[in-house]
Amino acid sequence: MAERFQAVIENAGGGQIWIKHAGHLRHGEGAAGMSLQVVATRAGYEAVRSRVKEEADKGKLHFDYSVRNLGGNRQLSTLKVAQRGQTIIQIQLKVVPRLLRAVIVIDDMGRDLEAVHKLLALDYPLTFSVLPYLEYTRETAQEAHRRGREVMLHLPMEPEARAHASPGEGALLVGMNETEVQKIVVADLATVPYAVGVNNHMGSLATQDAPLMADLMKVLADRRLYFIDSRTTGSSAALAAAQRRGLPSFYRSVFLDNTESVEYTLGQLREFQRKVEEEGVALAIGHPHPTTIAALAKFLPEMDRADIEIVPPSQIVRQPEIAHLHPAIITAKGPAD
Repeated sequence: MAERFQAVIENAGGGQIWIKHAGHLRHGEGAAGMSLQVVATRAGYEAVRSRVKEEADKGKLHFDYSVRNLGGNRQLSTLKVAQRGQTIIQIQLKVVPRLLRAVIVIDDMGRDLEAVHKLLALDYPLTFSVLPYLEYTRETAQEAHRRGREVMLHLPMEPEARAHASPGEGALLVGMNETEVQKIVVADLATVPYAVGVNNHMGSLATQDAPLMADLMKVLADRRLYFIDSRTTGSSAALAAAQRRGLPSFYRSVFLDNTESVEYTLGQLREFQRKVEEEGVALAIGHPHPTTIAALAKFLPEMDRADIEIVPPSQIVRQPEIAHLHPAIITAKGPAD
């Protein structure tokens, strides 16, 4: 019965709620029902309260709720559904002005499995962007998917010559035609199972090439994939090409680890949190460095306490509320680009 009520809450609230924690109430030595902590907008709260009461009335169950003001347009409501004095479900609904959502993409995955296991152990829905043709490309994608993490193709693209770095096998290069682009992208995707989106690896030169980016977005649209512009250059034409194609898309706001140091990455995570609180949603990119993993382990609980939900890109790229957001004109370059 409690699970039925949880489904009712999820369906009623939709994208206006976040079920933050689920657990069990205790009564004496045994479990006494389900406990949910939910963050909701005002519209989400009203929808949940109405549907929970309706479901309780339908089952001739006792429904009760109380409200406590937290200040700053925030309130905490407790909904209870009980049967013959026994609580079936208790829902603590924190009402906030808007939901805050953060996307954290970890690039350059596929080189080793130790980093995969350490990132999975953090138990937050980080997104794994996997390079093609590496020793552990396929295994990384499979393990991430098995553990419920979203997988992306980290698509190599040509950097500017001054970067003095190779994008690796399977790269898009300036001057390629539509047929070549399609062949490369399809082959790259075949090496990364379960990929539902793409972002660029390097690409400070390639992403400035509007025709090349248009060809790329056509391939991605045909396969119903989304695109994230890593913004390795402020002159990138990739996001605009994706938007012209009508492709679900977004962009990187913060690089977490241009400097490999725990303190530096913690500072970038604080900047990222500020960006999320300012805009409602933002995306950060990091890499599987030991310092980055250590900083994430330390800081992610802070974001949880601030009621910021970590989500995969697929949960934001189709949301209408991101339409008004635009990348900063001046952006930091990526570590290798």
